[in-house]
Amino acid sequence: MYPKGICLARAVIVLALISCGDNVPGNITIRTASAFEPALIEYARVTQYPLIVAEVDAEVSDGFSITVVEDSALPAQAYQLAKLDDKQITVAASDILGAQYGTTAALETMGLRFRHPYDTFVPSTIKIGEVDTEIHKPDIRVRGLQLHTLHPIEPYFAFWEPSAQNTEDAHRIIDWVIKNRGNYLQWVALDNILKPAELAEWKPFTRELIDYAHVRGVRVGLNIQLFGAANLQQAYDLVDEAEEDIPTQIAARLPTVTNDLPFDVYDLSFGEFFDSEPQAFIDAVNEVKNQLAVLAPQAEMHALVHVGADQVVNFNGEDLIYYFLVKFADPAIIPDVHTVMFYNLYEPAGGAYKHEDFSAHREFLLERMCSGKPVAYQPETSYWVAFDISVPQYLPLYVHNRWLDLEMLDAEPGCGALDNHMLFSTGWEWGYWLHDVTALRASYERPSTSTALIEAEFGTDLGPAVPTVARLIEVQREQLMLGELVQYIAGRDTSIDAGRLLDIVSQPDRVTFEDLEALDPAGREAFKADVITQLVVYRTNIEGIEDELTALDLEDNRWTRELRDGVAMDRLRAAFIIELYTATLNQLAGDTEAAQSDLLRAEALMGAAQEIVSRRHGDLHDGLADKLIEETANDTLYQYGYLFMADTLCFWVRELAQVKSILNGTSESVPSCLFT
Repeated sequence: MYPKGICLARAVIVLALISCGDNVPGNITIRTASAFEPALIEYARVTQYPLIVAEVDAEVSDGFSITVVEDSALPAQAYQLAKLDDKQITVAASDILGAQYGTTAALETMGLRFRHPYDTFVPSTIKIGEVDTEIHKPDIRVRGLQLHTLHPIEPYFAFWEPSAQNTEDAHRIIDWVIKNRGNYLQWVALDNILKPAELAEWKPFTRELIDYAHVRGVRVGLNIQLFGAANLQQAYDLVDEAEEDIPTQIAARLPTVTNDLPFDVYDLSFGEFFDSEPQAFIDAVNEVKNQLAVLAPQAEMHALVHVGADQVVNFNGEDLIYYFLVKFADPAIIPDVHTVMFYNLYEPAGGAYKHEDFSAHREFLLERMCSGKPVAYQPETSYWVAFDISVPQYLPLYVHNRWLDLEMLDAEPGCGALDNHMLFSTGWEWGYWLHDVTALRASYERPSTSTALIEAEFGTDLGPAVPTVARLIEVQREQLMLGELVQYIAGRDTSIDAGRLLDIVSQPDRVTFEDLEALDPAGREAFKADVITQLVVYRTNIEGIEDELTALDLEDNRWTRELRDGVAMDRLRAAFIIELYTATLNQLAGDTEAAQSDLLRAEALMGAAQEIVSRRHGDLHDGLADKLIEETANDTLYQYGYLFMADTLCFWVRELAQVKSILNGTSESVPSCLFT
């Protein structure tokens, strides 16, 4: 059981951290049935707004009241609201999660928005607006996030580094998942717990988080890796020596993450880019399942079906992607079908991990769904490394594509509903909170359009910007994704360039500045027509969207500033890349004067981008954001926060140095943008 301290008193709970300075207390009382009281007391404690929790029949003499009553006739995790008058709302629910979802919906009718775990939007005036009295129930049974704690993102610190502050932050993240209609959360284990001293701190810290999540009604899981040879990012793995006795190695490592840790799920991953012999793979996966059945009989086992179009093996006469071997393992193991970046299951993937599309993964998923076998879908809501936030770029295309996956899967003939939707999450600043929030909510109840998801989250302060963001999404879909320009907007670090030499591709490849030198004049002209011309169209479209956004009369708050900064960075990034490629083409054509002018404009654009980044990083949602921006010792591969490369504009600096080398015939110092 979780410690009883959270249930000891009913009180007014006021948090010191109030969002954006715009919160005006409205004296809201939550009156609750006793079955929901422990969860709702904690709900109130971590909500960034003063709430009172009282017995269901308590008198409320002033302010607003939300009365939460038990109704066993409602489906699991469902809720129904009723508006009694301008001050009173009732919430009916049959269980703890339904009660919390309904309470959140009631607060949302008053204008609150739970956008970021550490930053809640509260309007300047609290009032009960229109109340939807329909019964709301989940479309998908399991709805949640994998917090990719192998990366130095907010949840890495909250869920992996033991401290009182991080415990509180983890509680707020669990609460935020609930407020956005989720019911599942998992994170990734790192290998520092092989050290006894660090394990001794980690285990009670983690046990507390598991117990806390269970009190709130949330199931939790831990992701671990199987083979150390494929472990590129400090994950906790079970088998270091493939040639030695594998069952013995698993038996030595698995109890570390099972003993006295009642996780509901253990999710097995297999790294990237490296294969093993098929039968050895299957045998090792089954061995983990067998040992888990003894060590953690309460837990499900999942296994990740990753991407990699050229990682093809032959097994039982069938050629298939290496990770698809999971289907030959113990049938009780639930596959987690993965896609990457903003790509979806139905449209082109632009060469990501050498996939023209993810149709093979879609067919794997559908085969399980249509045959009634358990399966999970695990798409990404950001990719982080060199692709989106770290550039930085604002890419709300993720919102549409996560919605589109669910819409298209639901329309497949003869198949049941998707049972498990688990999002791969790697950061929330620069507007990326919107991707997780909308995808979680679409898992619970999917509206008819992705724009409706944005409209619901933008609320009163950002509401006028909904059509503008919808246009931005369509431009990014047509030009960055379908037009295959995103590889020019994304950054490249040394690992991407080194991987290319080894024919290893993660994000879509591009014609580099150095590649232009190897082209003949006709090839350069073709590149100019095919790529530069389309980049100019993209930049022009973003300029129009930015002008439209600037003209809107939006409330001056952090959310508005973040949105405007994100679109401005989209424009500047496109303009910067155009100038660098144009400078290179002009230099190779012999027009050195034009090339130098292009270079000067690129430097000015980078200066403008640095001003925006500095402003944004002084106005983040995380009140302890230094750890996200600066170099910092941690247990991941990356000894800096995930915003460090964005803060230094490392990818821009790297590209500028590469072009200067071509223009000036000198060897410029080129940062790696991988390690500091």
